[in-house]
Amino acid sequence: MSPTMKVNPSNNATTTTTTSSPADDEISQSLPSLTTSTELKNQCSNADLSNQNLSTVSPDLTTSEDIANRAKARDIVLGLQNKNIKLIAIDFDNTFLSKHTGGRHEGKADSLVRFIRPVFKYFIRELLESPDFSRTLHVCFVSFSPQEKLIKELLRLAFTTSKTDQIIIRCNTPEFVATMSADYPGKESHILSVVAEIGKKIKTKIAPGEILLLDDDRNNISNAITCRHKVLQIRDEISLDILKDFVYNKLRDC
Repeated sequence: MSPTMKVNPSNNATTTTTTSSPADDEISQSLPSLTTSTELKNQCSNADLSNQNLSTVSPDLTTSEDIANRAKARDIVLGLQNKNIKLIAIDFDNTFLSKHTGGRHEGKADSLVRFIRPVFKYFIRELLESPDFSRTLHVCFVSFSPQEKLIKELLRLAFTTSKTDQIIIRCNTPEFVATMSADYPGKESHILSVVAEIGKKIKTKIAPGEILLLDDDRNNISNAITCRHKVLQIRDEISLDILKDFVYNKLRDC
């Protein structure tokens, strides 16, 4: 194993990481399946209480807390780029949202804004503001819900920028379901479709190990590991501190 040096952008401290051998990679490939936000929370005991209170934190106010949270989210984005992550695939129900719509939400999109987890409000906002967004850093939503228009409208309301139109959404609409293959379980059909669309737009290839799936469902997580993607299983206690710890201390380099 050969040591390499990287800099943590939040404190400029230099840390040493190791490059694993192919044999080590094979052994550690299943390790992300053991990584959940529950386990990471135990390693973030000094996290801000306000950051863990998912129902009350709002990134809409310019306060010292808001500034600190934006800095954490910015560090997360930089950390993902340092780990060569090029596509962040986000589940909708019980992941982006703190509730499950069952794919049958009958109200307007604005009624769901209050259920967006604050960690994603900060994280996605910094992704959208990155100069590399939609160039070398991409975001997509992958969901079994058929309500693609609802998700698109909710993103516009939550982030108030036309850049959300560049977030690719793959849902179980009748049109998409007709193209799905039983050979690709979980969210793999969705992810492969997104990768193909990005490839057509910017003439680039995204490797399986350059994709990070954020999802609450363990089966989807297990399938993604089998397909050699990076993963983090989302739990209710997910926070910016937990996500940052995962990126810098648990996520293996591509």
